[in-house]
Amino acid sequence: MPRLRSLAVLAKSANMGLNVDAEEADRLSLSLEVISRVLAEPALAGWDGFGVVVQAYGSRAGAVIDAIYDMAEAHDRRVMVRLVKGAYWDSEIKRAQVEGLDGFPVFTSKAASDVSYLANARKLLGRTDRIYPQFATHNAHTIAAILHMADDRTFEFQRLHGMGETLHGLVKDAHGSRCRIYAPVGAHRDPLAYLVRRLLENGANSSFVSLIVDDQILAEEVARDPFEALGGDSGIRRGPDLFAPERANAKGFDLTHTPTLRQIEQAREPFAAHAWQAEPLLAGAVTGGDPVLVRNPARHVDVVGMVRYADQADVQTALDAARVWGASAQERTAILNRAADLYEEAYGEIFALLCREAGKSMPDATAELREAVDFLRYYATRSAGLAEPVGVFACISPWNFPLAILSGQIAAALMAGNGVLAKPAE
Repeated sequence: MPRLRSLAVLAKSANMGLNVDAEEADRLSLSLEVISRVLAEPALAGWDGFGVVVQAYGSRAGAVIDAIYDMAEAHDRRVMVRLVKGAYWDSEIKRAQVEGLDGFPVFTSKAASDVSYLANARKLLGRTDRIYPQFATHNAHTIAAILHMADDRTFEFQRLHGMGETLHGLVKDAHGSRCRIYAPVGAHRDPLAYLVRRLLENGANSSFVSLIVDDQILAEEVARDPFEALGGDSGIRRGPDLFAPERANAKGFDLTHTPTLRQIEQAREPFAAHAWQAEPLLAGAVTGGDPVLVRNPARHVDVVGMVRYADQADVQTALDAARVWGASAQERTAILNRAADLYEEAYGEIFALLCREAGKSMPDATAELREAVDFLRYYATRSAGLAEPVGVFACISPWNFPLAILSGQIAAALMAGNGVLAKPAE
């Protein structure tokens, strides 16, 4: 907040505009909080040059515009809002899939993004007492729709340097509309990522810029009403279905979502001061050594529990009892999948233990659990073409992934019908 405040004060002193690109969906709430605090600064009173970029492909675009309007009202400001379609669709989709989330922070079809753009353009044009609308687009249909909705309201179009010159020139001549030109500035390497992003956007088959230069496509198709193109399944798999039909993806946790964080805290709370007891699990009697106290590495007053390490007699008991697993491949599959389900059901206890004993943060703890579940389900599907069991495997796991790697080692060996001696991370 202090850095953005300093930039805003400098921009005000130079009588220039400053727009904040609040782009990544997982940082949107934090971005809006920072923006709200900066807008409240008394030093910025009377300056109308502060702006926010809103991405229409985001399903929260309308709510973001409402929030910005409320900020402007509360702090007696006039704010610029630059409406864009959005630039990171691929990464937002892939992130939600990889993290196993049940939905997406962006619309999954271009038609839906186009409709959202028009709906939010109308919203902006209805809020011009506090908002100065800026419409960044090279799409002739979008421009025509905005001109139709605008009446005599004050707004501006925006285009990128070197793009849409003819289109915006015609519109300016016919309607006298304002148009601001955006250009990247910096050393050669600085705008490179920006350039690549533009090439990807405008080179896409669905892009208006791409369609309009293809003389094989009818003008009516190029300027097709996006409302007519709505509907139907986009075919994009949600996070839980990413590996379907082979297996379910591990349960995802959106750690930027306040209700999800609240749910995790409720599940962890019963284990906040719990003391676990650990000892060798054997097919036989346990002798073990003297119990050893285990403390939280971040808070030494927090006793996580007691552990009894195996002694030489316990190791011999395990070796004597170890043998190949006589269950059928179908039964092994069912058992590994059941274990994965139990891991997910026990996420509160597992998160608490990973945090208190191994010092893991929540992102690390969720990644650890999800990787363990993925290992179990992945190996559970590998029943086809299995050879005869080799025998007995010793699985020794490292300290940095005490659940995930231990689970993966065991699951691989067991699915092949082998016996396992597992030494957990100390």
